[in-house]
Amino acid sequence: DRCCPKLRRALQRFTEQHFSCVVSVISIMGLSRHSRGLPLFMLLALPLILVCVSGVAGVVPVGVLRASPRLAGEPFRLSLRGGGAGTSMPKYPSNKALHQEEYTPPFGTLIRSRSGAMFSPTPTPKWFEDGILYQIYPLGTPGEAGKGGGFFGGVPAENDLKSPPTSKILEVAEWIDHLEHLGVTMIYFSPIFESETHGYDTVDYFQIDRRVGDLQSFKKVLELLHKRGIKVILDGVFNHTGRKFFAFKELVAAGANWAQCPYKDWYFISEGNSTYDDAFAYRSWEGHEELPELNVESEQVRDYLFKVAKFWLGEVGVDGWRLDVAHELPPSFWRDFRTACTEGNPEHVLLGEVIHGDYNTWVGPLKGLLHSGTNYQLSKALWSSLKDHNFWELTTSFNRDLTLYRDMNLVNFLSNHDVARVATQLEGEPQLIYLAHFMLLTVRGIPCIYYGDECRVPGRKEEGDAALRMPMVKPADVEGGQQLYDMIAGLIKLRQQHECLVRGWQSTLYHQNNELIFSRTSSTTSDIIIVAVNSASEHCHVEVELGPLGMPPGTPIRGIYGDGADVGAVGEDYKARFHIPPYTGRIFILEQPKPPEAEGGEGGEGGEGAPPA
Repeated sequence: DRCCPKLRRALQRFTEQHFSCVVSVISIMGLSRHSRGLPLFMLLALPLILVCVSGVAGVVPVGVLRASPRLAGEPFRLSLRGGGAGTSMPKYPSNKALHQEEYTPPFGTLIRSRSGAMFSPTPTPKWFEDGILYQIYPLGTPGEAGKGGGFFGGVPAENDLKSPPTSKILEVAEWIDHLEHLGVTMIYFSPIFESETHGYDTVDYFQIDRRVGDLQSFKKVLELLHKRGIKVILDGVFNHTGRKFFAFKELVAAGANWAQCPYKDWYFISEGNSTYDDAFAYRSWEGHEELPELNVESEQVRDYLFKVAKFWLGEVGVDGWRLDVAHELPPSFWRDFRTACTEGNPEHVLLGEVIHGDYNTWVGPLKGLLHSGTNYQLSKALWSSLKDHNFWELTTSFNRDLTLYRDMNLVNFLSNHDVARVATQLEGEPQLIYLAHFMLLTVRGIPCIYYGDECRVPGRKEEGDAALRMPMVKPADVEGGQQLYDMIAGLIKLRQQHECLVRGWQSTLYHQNNELIFSRTSSTTSDIIIVAVNSASEHCHVEVELGPLGMPPGTPIRGIYGDGADVGAVGEDYKARFHIPPYTGRIFILEQPKPPEAEGGEGGEGGEGAPPA
């Protein structure tokens, strides 16, 4: 304890987080029948036992390690106070894949909602699956002076909850031309409800944060965006609230009488205390006690959140929800949440933030679950495979995605408000920044652009979240920004002209460390697109087997995007040779052979009706 306090603290944290594993290992070793294993047992077990004892008796205050309330028949478990309460155990045992009979009936089947209304689950809206999503982070973020401020800039990092509302939200109107020319069809606003700081510590779900506006100004912006054909999705933070949310304030005010508070079941409350010196302990998101976690299996909480969802979809008129940490809530909750949303707006969309696990647990548009999810498992590979010059990583992610999520249309991205911006990730080889956006807009899935990425805005995660949420700039204000903006705008326009780039099936044809060639095949037409990428600094010529595409020899292969030599046509051996210049992405279309015209057409042989030589 005196010689190496850092080691002691590290062991203590490990023991607290993995208490059951430590006890099991010690027990197994202690029960060993081989006496010669006893010295080893003592050597390993004694430090852990001392850490446990010192942690419980001295380092960790009394009441920190305790038994949590449990139902009859539920296994006994230990949990820590405050933000750590119960973190070693699943928050919801029900957070697992539903059985077939638990899914909402398929589209077209009339069912009765909780309120008694009759409706049928709707499929994923076409406007979402075919669209280009754009993320705006509107609020300020605590961080270093001069950083943060959100999209609008100058937004205070903290909300005093008493100043009159500003009108910053109206500044969105100044950027509509920028967004429309880029090709954006949907905007997803990160948390915009009244909150204490960054937006994820919600105070009032029915009000716009006063630091950027109010409900009236938001409705004006919503109307302007809808007139220009741009849909609006809001960030729903329903896993946790801020400490100043009315229900939690009631619990704090109740003090030692919290057990008699009508809102005690809204959160995961137990005996103990917190770092805020509350008269109770509570579960919080990842141990951040400023974010107490809601209990969505409480009927009162569910009814409240369903009311929130229907208010914004129905009365205000937004088009959907991006749902924060959706993978931490049970799929049965999202099933019922979607039912409530359908009552508010049948054409809504639910986009879940899913990071870990099998996305099928929470995303299932035809099963009455979420319409889509954030594809973290593929999105990282989009830029890191370029940075590391390792397209094997990306093709492995492709195969996994096509195997597990073939029936989903997930959202891909290069940056967001939580991770380093792509311009910073690829700053070592700036040419790759253009290729990253090329990949984003040509692979299977719905592209999402984080505001400023189209202008090549940098942002380093090591400098804090505020560095990722800087004020919006014009493309010309950043070196190379206008060139990147124009490239993305042109590529989005091309994407919209070819249905197979939007919805087409994807298949890898060839890949090496720096070369990748894949196809996109339409499910409704016979169109086939081939996408070719070279991430190296040298020209490459790749011979590719095209037999799997089912096109006969002689089928023309016409380049429609990117520089390089002509490919010609599918060869007699069903192969073609592709030239890809350095740091280049190319797109080709396989032109379907036209059926031969009947002989002796109008004008006779050699007349006006004869086909040209």
